[in-house]
Amino acid sequence: MGESVEISIKLLVSELLIRIRTVDVSLEIIGFNVTPHRDEGYLISCSSQVKWSSYMVWLVNQIPGPKGLPILGNALYLNVDPPELFQRILMATEYGEVAKMWMAHNPYCLLSSAKAVEVLLSSQKHLDKGRDYDFIHPWLGLSLLTSTGSHWHTRRKLLTPAFHFKILEEFMSVFNKQSNKLIQKLEKKADGNTFDIYDDLTLCVLDVICETAMGRSINAQEDSESEYVEAVRKMSGYLQQRIYRPWLHNDFLYKLLGPGKNYDTNLKIIHNLSNSTINEKKQNKSRRNKSLIQEDEENAMGIKRRRALLDLLLEHKEENPDFNDEEIRKEVDTFMFAGHDTTASAINSILYILGLHPDIQARIHEELDGILDSADSPITAEDIHQMKYTEICIKEALRMFPPVPIISRKLKEDLVIAYGRSANFKEHSSNN
Repeated sequence: MGESVEISIKLLVSELLIRIRTVDVSLEIIGFNVTPHRDEGYLISCSSQVKWSSYMVWLVNQIPGPKGLPILGNALYLNVDPPELFQRILMATEYGEVAKMWMAHNPYCLLSSAKAVEVLLSSQKHLDKGRDYDFIHPWLGLSLLTSTGSHWHTRRKLLTPAFHFKILEEFMSVFNKQSNKLIQKLEKKADGNTFDIYDDLTLCVLDVICETAMGRSINAQEDSESEYVEAVRKMSGYLQQRIYRPWLHNDFLYKLLGPGKNYDTNLKIIHNLSNSTINEKKQNKSRRNKSLIQEDEENAMGIKRRRALLDLLLEHKEENPDFNDEEIRKEVDTFMFAGHDTTASAINSILYILGLHPDIQARIHEELDGILDSADSPITAEDIHQMKYTEICIKEALRMFPPVPIISRKLKEDLVIAYGRSANFKEHSSNN
């Protein structure tokens, strides 16, 4: 998936800069969704569910961190809107590169430096996803994002060929078409006044992801209030709300106190679109015999037929009957969810940083002017390969503002994380 994200980011950033030249950050971008973090590493949350004794609670509390309340811990401290939420988590890391917080009875050890997190990320033992990922299961099930161990390796091996650069080149026309739609929208807004670019980026990326993952157009940029777009937006909000409100962690209480029917309705909208697309693809495939498939590989203009992620998964199903429609739906939904928001956030951050550094922006303009014949020229795969300086800037922006700044792991045995101290959060299966 990294290649797909890199291509779409490069193309979109290039189109934006070559067609609408931003000189000052305040001219185009306001209310951006920035995720700043320390230069020295990632922010990792390591959690564990155990039956706590008073001694074990005392051990956890030896790790510095903000003081919590009885029963709720630091839940109220984190019960704020998304922009403020990340700032508060960052404030907790001011207690040190190893800090702790409590979400009700669940402890979280926050690692905020490369030195502290290295032992965790290099470990082959501590691979289990944190319990926060469980809340995504109704939407994505046990997929590449939420699974671990052999299941994760199997899915990774299956999906990696779908993002081979040669396959991604087939979708350059999609990238160009959707980026041009975005440019046309932004040109109407670029009147010298400030505006929020994030929603426009999100809708553009949703269109790209839908065509490349499902082979279906949802026209999000033309119809931002469409049922599917609204459902994705709301489900993302429900997810974050539940993670940081421990009284909603229990499934029964979530049904009672959470969004209730609105959650079920929006989940059904998302699943219905994926399932209907899968059925349509299967029906179309069954209508063709082998000779027609070979003839259809290239159209009259000699352009090879594009194969979306869903097409590749359906081909895999023919060889592996256990990989049923439900499993296909999980992976397609996963790439829709994980791909659109992260890519939009990355592009948003890149544009923000370039707005702060007009000298760097000018060097990118110079590179793009040397590659493209004109501002209206469609960008090709070969053009992407030549954008060396642009690529360097994109990677540096991703280092400074990672679109996924927090990941979570659940410990099942002791782990020495820093300063020779032991994170004594050993999980006993008999207590779960």
